[in-house]
Amino acid sequence: MYDDLKAYLLSLGDEVQETVLKYYIAYKKIRNFACVEIHNKHVVLNLNINPDQIKLEEGFTRDLRNVGHFGTGDLRIDLKNNADFQKAKQFILQSYERTK
Repeated sequence: MYDDLKAYLLSLGDEVQETVLKYYIAYKKIRNFACVEIHNKHVVLNLNINPDQIKLEEGFTRDLRNVGHFGTGDLRIDLKNNADFQKAKQFILQSYERTK
């Protein structure tokens, strides 16, 4: 699943850069729009989206504003399967478009 996610993130624009860090992988234009953590059974995606602007779904999205975490972004998305990845694409695009 990570390979599909990586391909999608990099396909958003020629200016997208991937930076592999110790605890996560950052995707940015000028600043990060997505941070990815790879876990044993799922992939965690942190995006620069205000969680108040979307309906949070138990087990899929989470508000990270008052939670310590790696990377940047206020919205966490847990990707456990391809259906989660397909649902997440709209949020990834929104985070990408918000990043100047």
